[in-house]
This record gives sequence, C-alpha cells and structure tokens, in this order.
Amino acid sequence: MRKSIGTALFLALVLGGAQAQRVTVEFWHSMGGVLGEVTEALVKEFNASQNRVQVKAQYVGSYDDGINKLLAALRAGRGYPHVIQVYDIGARIMADSGAVVPLEDLARKEGFDLERFLPQPRNYYTVEGKLFGLPFNSSNPILYFNMAAFQEAGIPFQPTWSLKDLEEAARKLTKKDAQGRTVRYGLSIPIDSWFVEQISYNSGYTFCNNENGRKARATAVTFDNPAAVAFLDMYARLVREGVAANTGRNWADSQSLFAQGQAAIAAYSTASLTGVLRQIGGRFPLRTAYYPFLKGRNGVAIGGAALYVLKGFPEAETQGAWAFVRFLLEPKTQAKWHLATGYFPVVKGVAELPEVRQAHVRQPNYTTAIQQLLTSKVNAESAGCLMGAFPEIRQYVQAAWEEILKGKAAGEALKEAKAKADAALERYNRSVAAR
Repeated sequence: MRKSIGTALFLALVLGGAQAQRVTVEFWHSMGGVLGEVTEALVKEFNASQNRVQVKAQYVGSYDDGINKLLAALRAGRGYPHVIQVYDIGARIMADSGAVVPLEDLARKEGFDLERFLPQPRNYYTVEGKLFGLPFNSSNPILYFNMAAFQEAGIPFQPTWSLKDLEEAARKLTKKDAQGRTVRYGLSIPIDSWFVEQISYNSGYTFCNNENGRKARATAVTFDNPAAVAFLDMYARLVREGVAANTGRNWADSQSLFAQGQAAIAAYSTASLTGVLRQIGGRFPLRTAYYPFLKGRNGVAIGGAALYVLKGFPEAETQGAWAFVRFLLEPKTQAKWHLATGYFPVVKGVAELPEVRQAHVRQPNYTTAIQQLLTSKVNAESAGCLMGAFPEIRQYVQAAWEEILKGKAAGEALKEAKAKADAALERYNRSVAAR
C-alpha cells in the first residue's frame, strides 16, 4: 500500500501554486440527525485543513428526495452540485445517467490505489467493470438485542441466527399482561424493502435476475424467492399473535419502541447504532448480532450510499471535488466517521488504528457489522442487486409487506408486486436504450 500524503500537500499538487484562487464545491447530502451532525463536522474539518477548496454542504432531505432533485436538475441542465450522496439502489441510475465522472477515472489519474478499498463496497458500486461512486457511508443490517430481556427469558447470546431461531426467541421474549395485551414485543422490524433484500442475499438468493444484474443488465426481479416469502410470512404470523410489532415504515417508531424496552429484538442498520445507544442510555445492556438467514448463511450486501462527482464543471472545481472525496478516504477521517456513526470503514487498515481498536474494546457492538462483512461470502448474491427503477420497485415490496400484514399470503403478494416491478424495470431499460 502506498504511503498516504497529507491533505494539504495533496491539494497543493492538484490545485496549483500558492496563489491559486479558492474554489467552491457544492455538496448535497441526505444525512439528518446525528449522522448529519457528523457529516457537517467533516466538511468543516476539511475546509479548515486547507485554503484551496471551500465545500458548501446542503442537506437535501431523504435519499429519494436527493436523487429526485438531482435528476430534475440534470434534466434542466443547471443547478446540480459538484458532489452528491446517492443511496445504494441508485447505483445503476447514476451510471446510466452519463452525468458522473467515474471515481475510478479520478482515482487512477491521481494515483490513488483502488486496492485500498474493501472488496464488498468496491464491488457494489462497480458497474460494467468500472467503479462509479465512492462508497462513503456503507452499512449492513444487524440484529439488536435487549440483553436484560434475554437474561430474564434464559436465552443465551449467539452471533448468528436462522429465521427459525429468531422466531423461537421472539416468542419466549414476548410479555403480555393479564388481559393478553402485549407489553413487550419479542421482535420489531420496520416495513422496509431493504430487510427483504438482505434476507434474500444472506440466504443465497438474488433480488433481480442476471446474477443480481452483475452478469448483464437486470430485466426482472426475483424477490419472490423462498427466503423473502418465509421472512414475510413469519413476520405477519408473529404480528397476528402479538409477538412482533407493526410500527409501519417509520424506523424511528420502531427504534423508540426498542429503546424504551418494549421490544426485545430489533433489526436496523449498523448506522443506527450510535443513535440507538443514545436512546437506550443506561436502560439495559445492548448486544448486536448478524442478520438472520433462512437455512444457511451466505452473506449480506452493503447498504448506505456513495458519493458521486458530477461532470460539467471547470477542471479546477472537479479537482476540488476530488480533493474533498480524497480527504474522506484518509484512514483518520474514516476512523472518525466510523466511530461517530456506526458506518464501517471502506478502506483497509482503519480497524488497526489505536483509537479504533480502543473504541471497539469499549463498545464491541461496533465490530459486529465489520465482522459480518468480513465473514460474508463474496458472490453475486452478496454483491446486491444492481438495477434501474429500484426506488420505485422498493415501494412495491413495501406495499406487498403491508398487504401480507393484512392477511394476504406472502407468495401471492410478492407475485403481484413482481408483475408491477418487472413492468417498471422494462420501462426503465427501454428509456435507457432510447437515449
């Protein structure tokens, strides 16, 4: 691995002499709450570290809001930023847009060794053999356990869980009052397609055809697979029995329920860890474990989002955008981001830094997502589905989950959702071919 050069020296090299005018780089992001605070802190640190580039960060709402605002700006031909954060499922859309300077081109031009990336984040954002985005905030799903409830129910901790194990534990952990009303749910998972995607990958199934869109462009979804059906049928069954909570699509409602001790097991992103710890306070001890699987564990795909550098700007501004991205790849920066949020580092060597090792000793839950990733199989399934129209397709999956909770069989609901999703994918692919 090449020895890293300091940010100030790097900027001097890419932006010219001492008298170079400071360039402004617009950065759109979708990090709110605790994550937004940390994002803004990193931007301030970068701006203070040198006098060549001024990054102006703007929160643009949810991931859906951000990509929709970008696409509208691109259609108008103006008003778009130099750098934007786009969620994982936007990878195919960003590559197809023609508006992105591939990160691989910038990295190779500036001598950044792409082998420094961990393989899973790099693989996810590689489209047709080229890395398009910087995997900035990478995550994966993990289980959150109220260990006081586990101890009370006599259930030992284990790092890996099958769906069958999870269901059995949830039943034992559920508490009801004399009238049969649930006072502590065994399980709480928000209605989000991401959890259906991840149960598919971790059980060895794809979410779209053509090897998750990695062998060729995806033309149909495969989310009606046995793992997804089993997961949704199980969750609906537990909701009917008062064992699992139905908090809808709002993650915050589910997290509040868990943090208040009213749910013993929950599934969220590793990026939720810092916020959940804050909410829990000293109410109960927390432990985290790997995401469940149907029969055998394959491996999860990364979630989160990537940063993309947009075309159409003067060279000095593009170089300024790359300088900002390059700063975010520094091991020290990655360490701060990881420890302040729960997102795992995307470059090698961060886990060995003294401050990271010490923090992991103090709070071992931060290692769960890293170990889950390192022990995941690297294959087409764990690479994650790469397809267009993914934001729209996620809505069909979530609507199907809601229908299943109302009593419809998971297989039937997912089959109906698949028909809508395949039509959306066909429309998308047709629109790309027409460009």
